[in-house]
Amino acid sequence: TSTTVSPTSTSTTVSPTSTSTTVSPTSTSTTTTVSSTKVSQQFLAAATASKAAYVTWRSKITSKTTISQAIGPCDTYAAALTNFDNAILPIAVTGKTETDIQTLVADDRVVIKNLEAVKTETVAHIKKDAAQLIATGEKAIRAGDVVRSDLGLPPS
Repeated sequence: TSTTVSPTSTSTTVSPTSTSTTVSPTSTSTTTTVSSTKVSQQFLAAATASKAAYVTWRSKITSKTTISQAIGPCDTYAAALTNFDNAILPIAVTGKTETDIQTLVADDRVVIKNLEAVKTETVAHIKKDAAQLIATGEKAIRAGDVVRSDLGLPPS
């Protein structure tokens, strides 16, 4: 016996007495799937602004700055991370990639909270906590690199 199934059919049943069954493309199903290329492009587009804000923030926070010099880059970076998270959360992914995006967003929220706290700190406190601020940011970047890997993108 032989069975020919067109690529648009979803299933076929062949009885043991038939010698040949052909299923025509009368049964179709619609599946909405976002291509991995589109998902990667969405992620990269969202990451561009937050990466630029991170670079500016890091250079300011590691140099000898005043609070007023640190607030602007901190606010810009916090806003960029918030926009990034809002852009990547609705990306249509499932499984490990969805979980990894949720982890990234959770890590980003810690960074955002720390960035927003800078307004209430002293210069001495910022200098003391700079290493921790950077470590928290780098943890979020590593989480982002996991998502990038999930999407077949190189690390940041």
